[in-house]
Amino acid sequence: MKKFIFLAAFFFVFSLFAQETQTAETEEPAEAPEEENAGAEQNQGETAPTAAQDNDKITVSKEELAKLVKEAVAEEMAKKEAEKKEAEAQKNQEIAANTAKTGETPAEEKPEEKDAAKEPDNTGDANGFIQTSYTKSSLAFIMGDDNLRDNSQYSPKWDIGSRYEYEDFADRVYGYSNNIKSSTKLSLFHEEKGFLPYLTARMSLSFSMYNSVDAMSDKLITSLKEDRSFLEIDFRHPTSHRFNITFYPYNADNIAIGTLRGLRWGGNASVWPQSDSSPVPGFQVLYGYSDLSIYFGFKAHAQSKTDKLSTEIVPKETVYGFFGGLTYNNKELGLKASLQGAFIDKGDNVNIQDSKLDNPKDDTIKSYGIDAYLEYNNGSRFGDPIGINSYADGTWIKPDYTTNISWRIRGEYLFQNERLQNADYIASPKGEQETITDDYMAHGAAIDLGFRFKGLRTMFLYSYRDLSFMTFDAPGVNPWTTIPSEAKQTPEHMFTVSADYFVWNFWFAASFGYKIPATYTVKDENGRKNTMVIRERLSTDAVSTAFDRTREMLPTGREALDIFFVKADIKYQFSDSFTAMLEYSFTRDHNRQRMVEQDNGTYKSESDVIEVMDVHGLMFLVEGRF
Repeated sequence: MKKFIFLAAFFFVFSLFAQETQTAETEEPAEAPEEENAGAEQNQGETAPTAAQDNDKITVSKEELAKLVKEAVAEEMAKKEAEKKEAEAQKNQEIAANTAKTGETPAEEKPEEKDAAKEPDNTGDANGFIQTSYTKSSLAFIMGDDNLRDNSQYSPKWDIGSRYEYEDFADRVYGYSNNIKSSTKLSLFHEEKGFLPYLTARMSLSFSMYNSVDAMSDKLITSLKEDRSFLEIDFRHPTSHRFNITFYPYNADNIAIGTLRGLRWGGNASVWPQSDSSPVPGFQVLYGYSDLSIYFGFKAHAQSKTDKLSTEIVPKETVYGFFGGLTYNNKELGLKASLQGAFIDKGDNVNIQDSKLDNPKDDTIKSYGIDAYLEYNNGSRFGDPIGINSYADGTWIKPDYTTNISWRIRGEYLFQNERLQNADYIASPKGEQETITDDYMAHGAAIDLGFRFKGLRTMFLYSYRDLSFMTFDAPGVNPWTTIPSEAKQTPEHMFTVSADYFVWNFWFAASFGYKIPATYTVKDENGRKNTMVIRERLSTDAVSTAFDRTREMLPTGREALDIFFVKADIKYQFSDSFTAMLEYSFTRDHNRQRMVEQDNGTYKSESDVIEVMDVHGLMFLVEGRF
């Protein structure tokens, strides 16, 4: 363009100079005598000088100058057009190569989005069966106090390091993990094209490191464990065909059904009641075409055979889990739907003696679940809520503020069933109950609504989980048995409302939550009520201790009370990978008790301690991901 402007200016000046020269030459002959003029014309006819012969005077007509300028402009424009076509051809080659690699055609860029900064999105589609989401390397530092009013085994003074946080139940349903805070995740991830067209190979070696304090010895314990390493072969054809196979050598937690963490099932080894330190390897196979995909997953767990006596050495048995699902994910429409199912063989029921069974395998716990999920996102990506805790899989989906308005609605339902020992068979006189085992059915559901106008977001979440759902992997409130018909049980209802505002890379957030907890109530021999509050889903290692308050026995005769919390967060993002956050929270939970050490060294539960029922917490977090 600079060359074109210079050339036009040059011809403009040249044109003025030529016009002045031509005017001077036409005025000179008017003063000469007619004879000389006539002789000059005669001589010119005989020997007319050319431009090459006359170096002192150059004459160019207006028509010739216009022609020269027109030719120069046309040449410059043709050159620019050729450069533009070459750039477009190179861009199309890059798009074609990317389409061959990913199988996705990039959507047409809207005018208002052309100047918007594009941030890399490595979160995939969130569901493991749709796309493997590798754990990012991260380093988290936290300083604070879970309970500013109490200094006991529940909450040390303001300090740095790992801690148990009082339950923020909204975060748990959304997908946060609030066990260990300061932690390190290491992922060695590599991706490269294969030797075959449209083939990509991926591999990730992942570890997690946690620091914790032993409650008995007060010693610092550092744990390093494998964290969902995988090998993957991904074939994506430009016609939208996709074939993917992923292998998990040690830990197949990514193979599970469900989307919201509070409803997701089958991921970790705790689904097997006899779980030990054995690895849980597995693989999944996926075929996709356009917006549809179907997958099959498999994993295995080796555990000791049950029905053993004391420390008797028994052989191991291998139990299996089978998973499958169908999903529709249209990113242009913002519509996503899935139907998934899982069948998990949990092994023998340890409470039932094989001698009582006609077939020794009749007490095998065979469990299954069916999950349905639907999501619609209108406008740019809505993103995840603000919270100090890290997501369980190491990702936080940042909201996209490209459009002025966006809204999202999503809902999920999960049904589960397994055969456990019939509690009524145990309690009834012999012969009154026909079956030794009985169905243990569970239901869980959630609905999530969100609306954003520019930088302001508002969210509402409701979840329902019945008592069987909360204790499904324990399995049962009393392990291995169903809930007696005489026991009273109530489901969990949870409501949260939250809002946040984004400006200058700051998020200012506030939320309120209210929960009616799940309870299990039986009467003692004197007819007095004994109630247990179930705060979170139980596994075989979830017991009532000072640092694991997932269940709580209330004093005899006392009813469970509702729980609520309020929370305020300030988050600042220095870059896409570096974040700092400050959080204040207040939780009122009058079901909670404090374990008090007695003179003989034992612990006794103490009720109505205001310092552990009305809890003020303050936390500061710095987190980096790369």
